[in-house]
Amino acid sequence: MTKKHLFFIFALTLVFKSMAGDKLVISQWLKTSSHEVALPVFHDLKNTKGKTFEMRNLLEFDHVNLSNHFPVEGKVLTSANETLLQWQSDFTDSNGYIFIDGESETKHPRVAYLAVYIETDRFIKTTLEIKSPHTVRAWLNGEHIGTKATTETEENTVGKVSKDLKLERGKHLLVIKTLKPADAPLDWKIMANLEIKDPWQLTDVNISLSPKTRKNIDHILEGVKTTSIQPSHDGKYYSVNYSRALPADQTERWTEIRRTDDRKLMHSFRHARIGQLQWLPNTNRISYTHTRSSKATLFLHDIESGAITELMDEMENFSGYRWAPNEEFIIYTLREEGSSITEDVRQVLGMQDRQAHFRHRSFLYHFDLSSGYHQRLTFGNLTTSLQDISPDSKRILFSQSFPYYTQSPFSKQNMFILTLADQAVDTLWIDEIRGVSAQFSPDGRFLLATGGPSAFGGIGENVPEGVTVNNYDTQAYIYDLQTAEVKPITRDFHPSVNSVTWHKPDNMIYLLTTDEDFRRLYRYDVRRERIEKVELNSDYISSASFADNARMAIVSASQTNAPSSHFAVNLRNMRTTVLENTEAEIYRHVEFGEIKNWNFATSAGQEIKGRVYYPPDFDSENSYPVIVYYYAGTTPVGRTFGGRYPFNLWAGSGYIVYVFQPSGATGFGQEFSAAHVNNWGITVADEIIEGTKKFLEAHSYANAERVGCAGASYGGFMTMLLMTRTDIFATAISHAGISNITSYWGDGFWGYAYSSEASAGSYPWNNKELYVEQSPIFHADKITTPLLLLTGDSDTNVPPGESVQLYTALKILDRPVELVMIKGEDHHIVTSSKRKQWHNVIMAWWDKHLKDQPQWWEEQFPERNY
Repeated sequence: MTKKHLFFIFALTLVFKSMAGDKLVISQWLKTSSHEVALPVFHDLKNTKGKTFEMRNLLEFDHVNLSNHFPVEGKVLTSANETLLQWQSDFTDSNGYIFIDGESETKHPRVAYLAVYIETDRFIKTTLEIKSPHTVRAWLNGEHIGTKATTETEENTVGKVSKDLKLERGKHLLVIKTLKPADAPLDWKIMANLEIKDPWQLTDVNISLSPKTRKNIDHILEGVKTTSIQPSHDGKYYSVNYSRALPADQTERWTEIRRTDDRKLMHSFRHARIGQLQWLPNTNRISYTHTRSSKATLFLHDIESGAITELMDEMENFSGYRWAPNEEFIIYTLREEGSSITEDVRQVLGMQDRQAHFRHRSFLYHFDLSSGYHQRLTFGNLTTSLQDISPDSKRILFSQSFPYYTQSPFSKQNMFILTLADQAVDTLWIDEIRGVSAQFSPDGRFLLATGGPSAFGGIGENVPEGVTVNNYDTQAYIYDLQTAEVKPITRDFHPSVNSVTWHKPDNMIYLLTTDEDFRRLYRYDVRRERIEKVELNSDYISSASFADNARMAIVSASQTNAPSSHFAVNLRNMRTTVLENTEAEIYRHVEFGEIKNWNFATSAGQEIKGRVYYPPDFDSENSYPVIVYYYAGTTPVGRTFGGRYPFNLWAGSGYIVYVFQPSGATGFGQEFSAAHVNNWGITVADEIIEGTKKFLEAHSYANAERVGCAGASYGGFMTMLLMTRTDIFATAISHAGISNITSYWGDGFWGYAYSSEASAGSYPWNNKELYVEQSPIFHADKITTPLLLLTGDSDTNVPPGESVQLYTALKILDRPVELVMIKGEDHHIVTSSKRKQWHNVIMAWWDKHLKDQPQWWEEQFPERNY
């Protein structure tokens, strides 16, 4: 901590020595003026329990809603009885008491509030003690922590209330409500102190009057989030979905309809349970479902008139629908239940049959609005999936996919066009080994399709001869329905395609792409056959939704160091207007450090790109522990603001965070992504080691003795593998890592399918060099670095056994290893309370091994004598 910070701490605190430890007395506060609070009428009468109204009842009544209120000097808390309660700073006297201003003689009790921020740069255990002759009630971070309900009457006497606290790193708001009865004789004063015991020091705590803070896990999990947003057909309105975390791992979700030009609320579905909301293609109407007893009713709602019409009533196993462009009918899907996988004895019908939904089948139906007539369109033993409805509403495009276990990638696709008038079926392709998603062009003459480079006979491949493409590097194609000719429009385009829209109003194809570690929007000029970037000044676009009949879109995007906002884009001039920015309120007091790009060239001449996150108070003269993060699989680590691994949060905790993209990731061109195929760390591990060494050499403030590394899923595998290759890391974390490529290939629900690309043509019986020599479990004896293994105990993607078997090996070898399993969680930890615990485990591990601060870890996992 700098001298400047130390001076500020002691300016706001007094220090008293005691046998138990140092007591840090808070010597400056934010406080409000006092105001009278009238007793309720009949307060002197006994209630049904035989008690009269007490001062404690008045103290414990919430006169003011303090939730989400962050005091700052000059800010108004509320207005009470024509008294403005405004926060003002004030110092204590030499004994540490803050005095509350108030009239000496009043007819009624008086109430005032005090507030201060307790900031810690590490986990700390302390005892808070509050003293006063009068009643007090205290909250820390909105949680009640103590009440003193007595009023002293003898001179020089004070009462107290104390609370043992466990403070995680960050800023903690202490608010005190105090009440003085009208006839109380003693001075209205309050004192608060924190007892600091070994191993903690006074410098571990800072007292502040500012709400400015660092990012923490509550910022990620709490508050109102905008989850999705869609424009109406003409862009005049939009629908927006919100979510808010509630206690006990509950979530509130609701939808609102707003006018685009002024955000006026047109309709709110808060407290109404609706789903599957869609805008109609040509009118400002919406449709949505309400589900009761597993049966869905579909409604039509006119936003401008308010009229609501029931379209379909209590449809069982209703799983989706789409409007015809002419709004005259709906194509919907019903699911037919297969046999249960919970049978005591059951035959497994192929690898996919281990999944609960495999035996279910879904089929397409037609509903005519004018007549109310329903017609079944498809039948058979294969699910039929609607891809699109033609612009003239005369045809539908649908597909079938099915397992094909004897040929990689182990599934095939059929694609058909059905003419609705006569049920004539036009088969586009049968048994295609490389399936695609597709939609009609605005004129109905073409299909816009997305798939891997090997789709359509490999016409999208762009790699040197002899190199196997990575089919996770998605491409876009135009398929001519009359000639069956295919144009690979992104073959020479480095970014990988995430989604596409052929936009009718401007006849442009909009491509949302993974562009290196950015997520960017491009558009393809169909007439000129040219791709150009849509400049939106955003680092990571999570979604882009287009109005059917207007040159506008709504984009949801974030900066690397700024939360998501949702804005309308005028596609004529690219001007933007912010519509929703709910997270700005959540992060209004949060400070972030800089982010800088840092790339290097490997010894093989390959440029590897990366970025560095710095603490907000970064000083190049200081030395910092370093966290190295990578995925190293087939997708880059995107510049998301949040994510499961919040790098700006780690940096705010005092770490330098270096994130980079080893070879094999999509978004850098097909030749770069092809390096992922049949690699499994053969070259990538060396890139990570070389990059880490070069980073440390180039940055003198990066402490080479305190470097940790982490990765998840494929990145977890890379962490395990790295530990068998190097000792340059002081510690490592692997979440859901793969220790045995063979067991993951066979046991994970999608192991064999993922490996069809990652290990193309390679199997345990024909490539033992890859499946054995690249598997960390077979080199466990080389691991000496302290390793934390994390996994959800219900992970179906990378089974928990992948972590368990490496843990077993390292325990037998007496190597430093810990295994933490999260109950009931799958590949991602999504339950709010468990995600917070999981996050705290990670942060405590970093602190223990990179800062020599084991207390947080020991608090979570005290030593047990088993």
